[in-house]
Amino acid sequence: MMIRGIAELSSAESGEITVFCDAKHANDFAKSQASVVVINTALGEHAHNGSYLLLVKEPRLAFAQIGHMFYPADALDAGIHRSANIHPTASVGSGSQIGSGAVIGREASLGVRCHIGSNVVIGEGVVIGDDTVIAANATISHAMIGSRVHISSNVSIGGEGFGFVPGPKGLIRIPQLGRVIIGDGVEIGNNCAIDRGAMGDTVIGAGTVIDNLVHIAHNVRIGRHCIIAGQVGIAGSTMLGDGVMMGGQVGINDHLNVGSNARIAAKSGLIHDVADGEVVGGYPAVPIRQWHRQTIAQAKKNKTKLD
Repeated sequence: MMIRGIAELSSAESGEITVFCDAKHANDFAKSQASVVVINTALGEHAHNGSYLLLVKEPRLAFAQIGHMFYPADALDAGIHRSANIHPTASVGSGSQIGSGAVIGREASLGVRCHIGSNVVIGEGVVIGDDTVIAANATISHAMIGSRVHISSNVSIGGEGFGFVPGPKGLIRIPQLGRVIIGDGVEIGNNCAIDRGAMGDTVIGAGTVIDNLVHIAHNVRIGRHCIIAGQVGIAGSTMLGDGVMMGGQVGINDHLNVGSNARIAAKSGLIHDVADGEVVGGYPAVPIRQWHRQTIAQAKKNKTKLD
C-alpha cells in the first residue's frame, strides 16, 4: 500500500496515515477514512471503518517518528550571506548556514553544520556546538551552548538578571558576571528570556524542552529532560532536578528546590520546596489531592451561598 502523507484522525483520507491515542476520539476513529491508523491493542477494540491498524505500544511516539520520515528537516544551504557581519577572530564550522544580517562577535565559536537565522546576534566569546539551529532575531551573549540545540525566534540568552539593592541615591544593579550553559539537545521556544548568572552560572540540562514565553532568571539550574510549558516564570537561584514537568503559567519563587520527576499543575504558584516525584497544584501550591479537595470544598461552599 502506498501512503502519501499524514493527517488528523477526523480529516484523514484514503492514502493517508493517522493516529488514534485517546478513547475520547472514538467517534472520529469509527468514521475515519484513513488507510492506516497508528494505535495500540486496547484502543484497537473500538469500532472502525475498515482502516488497517498499525499496532504499537506508544502510538503518539510512533506517529511522531513517522511524521519526521514524511517531513524531514530542510537541508542546510551552507554558506555565509553577504550581509552577515562576522568578526575576523570568530570561528564558523564547516557546512554552516549564516543568514542575512547575522552578527557574530569577537572570538565566538560555532560548530559544524550550524544554522544561524537572519539578524541573529551572537556575542563575544559565545561557544555553540555542532548542528545547532538559532532562528531569526535571537540574541545570545555570555553563553556556552551544546550540540543539536534548537533556539527559536526572538529568544534572549545571557541578558543581565534582575538584581538590585537600595542605595543612598536609588537602586543599584548587582553585577551579573556568570554565564548561561545549555546542554545538548535542548529546545527553546519563541520569545523566551534566559538570564546569565550573577556569580555562578544559569544551567539548562541536556534534553530539556522549553515552550514559548518562558522566563528563567539568573543562577537557575534546570536538570535533564525537563518539560516547561508556556509563560512559566522561574525566579533566581531555584534548582530543578531531572524530568520535572510544569504546566503553563507556573510561577516559582526564588531559591527553591524542585525534586526530580516532580509535576507542577498549570497556573500554580510555588513558594515551598517540592520533593522528588511529588505532584502539586494550586496557589500557593500544595499536594495535588489536597488542592482538589480544597477546590471541591470551595465549590460546595459557593453553591450553598447561591442556594
